Amino acid sequence: MAEIEKIKASTKVVDIIKSFPELADFFLDLGICGCGFEWESDYLWTIEKVAGEKGIDLNALLDELNKKIEQS
Repeated sequence: MAEIEKIKASTKVVDIIKSFPELADFFLDLGICGCGFEWESDYLWTIEKVAGEKGIDLNALLDELNKKIEQS
C-alpha cells in the first residue's frame, strides 16, 4: 500500500492506521477501536463517517489529522 500523503474525507481509518500506526491512540480517544465484527468495524469508516458519527467538524478533524501526519 502506498503511504498516505494527505488524509481526505474519503480516507478510511484502517488505511490511516496502516500508514501511521502511531495514530491508533488518537482514534481510541475518539472511541474508534476497531471492535465488533470484521465487516462492521469502525476501522472501515471513512473520516467523513467518523466526523458524522462522533459529532466532530469534518474540516477540523481533517486539519488535525493532516497536521499529525506532517509531524510524523
